[in-house]
Amino acid sequence: MKFVKVILLKLHTTIKWFGLSRLIGSVVSLLFVALAGWWLLRIPPPPPEASLTFAGTTVAARAAADSTPISVSSMSITVHVAGAVNNPGVYKLRSGARFNDGVIAAGGATDQADLNSVNLAMLLNDGEQIYILKRNEKPHTITAQRSPSSATGGSAGSGNSKVAIININTASLAELEQLPGVGPSTAKAIIDYREKNGAFVTVQDLINVRGIGPAKLDEILPQARVS
Repeated sequence: MKFVKVILLKLHTTIKWFGLSRLIGSVVSLLFVALAGWWLLRIPPPPPEASLTFAGTTVAARAAADSTPISVSSMSITVHVAGAVNNPGVYKLRSGARFNDGVIAAGGATDQADLNSVNLAMLLNDGEQIYILKRNEKPHTITAQRSPSSATGGSAGSGNSKVAIININTASLAELEQLPGVGPSTAKAIIDYREKNGAFVTVQDLINVRGIGPAKLDEILPQARVS
């Protein structure tokens, strides 16, 4: 008890000497410093941007989920590569591919190939055939059954005869000469026209070639095709 009185007496003396207002100010200052230190040393919260959802990302993800897949078939073509190539067969190529792409897809040309027999830079169409001739090989043609109505004389007995069907977009000079009424000069004119203007859309477009009139076109139509 005496000890407590001594402490209270000393505390009263100290307050009286230091001043009550100064003592309260010091205590408040210490509390402020302690609070400031805690505020500076605490772990900062994540920035507000971290909790935001970016519209671009959300829209892109939603569009990817909702969009209909693009059909691969609309971006590719199927062609038949045959003749003097290492791996003849049917190949699917990108739309806009050229003859050279088809030859590469088939493993490249063989040592016996006559690459001058075709225009390797020509655009390919869906369902088209690339035939690479061997050196000294006769021109290749695609044959088809001639219908009775188109056979000579229109007789039913001629329905089993075959006629060479020439693809005017890919045929060589020698192949074009197999068309009725087409000689070397007209065949060259056909090749010059397609190299300048691109592939023929229809066989009737031959009317635009120099040296081909309506009568000659009528002769060519049964034996010509485009692809």
